[in-house]
Amino acid sequence: MSSPNRLVYYTGKVVMGTGGPPPVSVPILRECNGMIRRQAFTSADGSFSFTVGDRASDMLSDASEEPRDVSSMGQTAMNTTMLAAQNNLQSPIADCELRTELTGYASTTIRLDQTMANSNVGIIMLHSRSKKSDGMVSVASLEVPSKARKEYEKGSELLEKGDFPGAEKCLQKAIDLYPRFAEAWLRSGDLEQRRKNPERAVEDYQQAINADSNFPLPYLRMAYISAVSRDWEQTRRLTERLITLDPVNFPLAYYYNAAAELNLKHLDKAETSALRAESMDKQHAEPTVELLLAAVYSAKAAYSSAADHYREYLKLVPEGPLSQRVKTDLAQTEQMAKSQAPSPPAANK
Repeated sequence: MSSPNRLVYYTGKVVMGTGGPPPVSVPILRECNGMIRRQAFTSADGSFSFTVGDRASDMLSDASEEPRDVSSMGQTAMNTTMLAAQNNLQSPIADCELRTELTGYASTTIRLDQTMANSNVGIIMLHSRSKKSDGMVSVASLEVPSKARKEYEKGSELLEKGDFPGAEKCLQKAIDLYPRFAEAWLRSGDLEQRRKNPERAVEDYQQAINADSNFPLPYLRMAYISAVSRDWEQTRRLTERLITLDPVNFPLAYYYNAAAELNLKHLDKAETSALRAESMDKQHAEPTVELLLAAVYSAKAAYSSAADHYREYLKLVPEGPLSQRVKTDLAQTEQMAKSQAPSPPAANK
């Protein structure tokens, strides 16, 4: 039985690495399972909005990338994250990504899921490919021969179009022409990720690090893979290195680090990293950081604080697929907080 038609809307903004809007109107592209759709164009200030209908996008439910999973962050957070993954598989925007494109610039991406329906999805950044900018470009890659650069750009374009064999051929040519091409190794790892080959992806990301050990992005990619596989010690090591390299541009580094420290029973470190991730996420692109904080405070038996973060999540996602479960967890946590409250002093007779 097919589900009824339902429209959801999204808003957001595109910002250049310098902080201003793009110099021209740029397209907002939605990619799911190798299918790319142009959803909108930005306005003069870089903002955008669009709607998505379920029935118009039925083919998008079989997304090619793994859902973000930092489960085992405490029983409550684990359960809610698992529910999120289950709901995402039924969503027309499950694991879809938003990005933009502008010649000479690399776009960051925003992964969509049902918790972001009818909301501001945050900021898409455009970083110059011609110079080092916010860790998005490897220093070693600045010396790439023009022929290798052309093969890399062609391979990246084919990857975005879902032509995996063509992308692999071009990226391998780029690497053969310049073995220290860290960005090409990174994109090769992204290709293996989309093919659901995490082991091969890790090998390519490691090659990117070997080419340029100060290039942050492969550390972030590997941290995601290790978090999904629940290798928390590896996640901790990778995120600590990433945070050392760039402490300001990767809030997900703190997010994954907090999940790792929580599972390693380092609760104070988990709290510090989770609070840092929350403070950096100005656009609330990752509302599940509130569930992570709730898990941390529950593990510390600070139930009143845990309840505060459940409430904050519900403010951000009042009607999302996890909201009912979070409401139940909130009620249970509030009861535990009440049991901790000191009894009122007996009245004097």
